[in-house]
Order: sequence, then C-alpha cells, then structure tokens
Amino acid sequence: MSRILTVDIGNTSIAACVFDGDTVINKDRIATRRNYPKEELRAFLCRISLQDGGCPKGSILSSVVPEINDAVLAAMEAITGKRPVLVDRDMDFGIDVSAYAGGSIGTDRLVDMTAARSIYTNRPVIVCDLGSCTTITVCDDNGVLLGGMISPGIQMSLNAEAQHTSQLPDLLAGSVTELLGRDTQSNMMSGAVAGAGLMISAAADRIEREYDLDNAALVITGGHGELILPWIERECVYRPGLLMEGLRAIYEMKTDMVSYLGA
Repeated sequence: MSRILTVDIGNTSIAACVFDGDTVINKDRIATRRNYPKEELRAFLCRISLQDGGCPKGSILSSVVPEINDAVLAAMEAITGKRPVLVDRDMDFGIDVSAYAGGSIGTDRLVDMTAARSIYTNRPVIVCDLGSCTTITVCDDNGVLLGGMISPGIQMSLNAEAQHTSQLPDLLAGSVTELLGRDTQSNMMSGAVAGAGLMISAAADRIEREYDLDNAALVITGGHGELILPWIERECVYRPGLLMEGLRAIYEMKTDMVSYLGA
C-alpha cells in the first residue's frame, strides 16, 4: 500500500487527509484564507503528512477557491516530490453530466458523488453535503447526473439572521434536541438545524417520486452533517469523510490509467 495525501480547499476550511491504502492515518483542517503565506500552508501540510516519519507517494487536490490553488499545489509537490493531481470538471468521474449545464457544477460535488456511487453501485444516489452551503446532488442508477439543489448552510443561515435583524444574536451551529424552542436562541437553532434535516428528508422523498428513482440511497456528509441526523426521517448513511474517500478513489483510478498507458 502507498500513502496518498488528499487535500480539499473549501470556502470555510482547507482539509487534508493521509491515506495508507484505504485507511486514514492522519487528518486535520485549517480555516480558508485567500492570503496564506506559502510557508504556512507548507507547514500545515507537512505536519499532516510527515507526522510519523512516513511520506506520501502522491497527492490530489480538489478546490472551490482557485485563488490559492497554486500555493497549495506547490506545497504538496514539495512534500511528495511529484506533481499533484488537480481535480477538474474534464476528468472522467464515471458520471454522465451531459444533462447538466456544462462546467457549472462544483468539482467537490462530483467527487462526493464518485465516492457515494462506489458504495452504492447500481442504485440511485442522493448526496447531501452540509458545508458553507447545503447541497443536494442526485444521480440515477445508471450514473446520470439528474441535477441538484443549493441552499444556505446552517451556519450561513444563522449568520444571516444575526446580520440582517436588529435583535437576533450571533450563534454558532450546535445540536438540537427539541423541535420547538422556548427562547430566541433555541428557536433560531431549531429553525436552522432541525429545519435543514426536515427539508432534506422531504426533498429526498419528493425527488424519488418525481424522478422515478427506486430505493435511492441518501448519503449525508459535510461539516454540519452530524447535527441534522436526528432530524432525517428516512434511512440514510453518514459519511463525514466522503469527499476524501472520493479523492483517494480518483487518484487511484487516474494513476492506474497512467500506468496502463505506460506514461
């Protein structure tokens, strides 16, 4: 088995993970900034990659913040000694995107779906990623991308309430145990967290009906995914590391193809 460094640059955080085969041996994240010094990025990735004396043999990057791609790619190459794989929409994800507007879906959603479809082969898949935004992405059982939904994320919703009203407080997203709150803060939290879970449940059920999807698998991921699990009213699976699993799978597929072609 060889070690692989996977990195995802999201709008909120930069996540890094080291796999040895299919086993995660180290992971961490830092807040996303557009002005990171190269030395700081390299120190973060070195800490993740070299903590136990090992060294990744390759790396792959997915990003929705292209302004810092070059700095992160340079740090990854310095660590591994090899040019990293940069995920882009032109890659073969094993997903038919012909029915979707060209070039308009984030690569992070395609990576999520790649991982989910490797788990649920020959089944429709609904992936819900609760990050800065909440995204729903849907493929049928043949791997055809049917479309998706984007709504404000849980923290974004709470921030907007505080910023655009005179009396609502700033809150950090947290767990909700009761549907109905008994003060302003618990009302806000329930609306954002329980409301997101109930929305996802209802949306998944309606997507199944309207698009004739039989026995669709609902996969939950993202930084706030765990918060909404008590409010999902249908069978689902929670995969917090879904995107990293997808990056590892894409890296292996790409390097296997390069080896096959003798490149």
